Amino acid sequence: MAYLDIEHLHFQYSSKRMVLKDINLSINKGEWIAILGHNGSGKSTLAKLIVGLLSPKEGSIIIEGQKLSDETVYDIRKKIGIVFQNPDNQFVGVTVRDDIAFGMENLQIPATEMLEKIDFYAQKVGMEQFLDKEPSQLSGGQKQRIAIAGILAMQTDIIIFDEATSMLDPGSRAELMEYIKELHREGLTIIMITHDIEEALFADRMIILKSGEIYQDCEISVALRHPEWFEEAYLELPTAMRIYYDLRQDGETYQELEEYLWEFSLKK
Repeated sequence: MAYLDIEHLHFQYSSKRMVLKDINLSINKGEWIAILGHNGSGKSTLAKLIVGLLSPKEGSIIIEGQKLSDETVYDIRKKIGIVFQNPDNQFVGVTVRDDIAFGMENLQIPATEMLEKIDFYAQKVGMEQFLDKEPSQLSGGQKQRIAIAGILAMQTDIIIFDEATSMLDPGSRAELMEYIKELHREGLTIIMITHDIEEALFADRMIILKSGEIYQDCEISVALRHPEWFEEAYLELPTAMRIYYDLRQDGETYQELEEYLWEFSLKK
């Protein structure tokens, strides 16, 4: 059994349309999974189901052998953290220190241990000098780092990033992606919800959702050899990949350039 197993999952917000249809997915501990899909494909809904913010119509979510339910959701949330698209939605405290402490307070971690963890994880994400600042004084990238610190302080095994870079400027986005790579190297399981293929290239495996169903589930290198999959799923190819495939279709030989573009697309 994988660390996280999703079996025959169905979900709908109303009786008119099924948002997710028969989702079956297994994720191993330490994997980095990218879940891609166009707007309305159900990818953010899937993230909310995994952390128990929504309840499925049918099917099950099993984490480390424990089935997610109303009775187990509290225990399972100790294992999974989520960073949302808009970091402002996650801030509840007057200061950065308060926000990092919030999740630990819910877990009833002793005050002395909590203070040590606040300092440790603030330093880990490079935000120790901002602990007494108000969240409104931080940039988008800094807010996302604080959100991550709060999750790390809870010592979760899985972190879900739900479109977490979409509101960031290019510099903050690159900074956050570098930090996510570091978390993955340290052994955390990463689930990245995105519509951006360039972000997905950093993952070990790519799940493409289309109209609420899993359209493809494969390693990144396999997916990149099938540009038609992205077109059929209404996803836009990165520029380097698009040029690469245009050159291939042209029929001319540009071996050196093609190799460069291919390596650029796969670059981690």
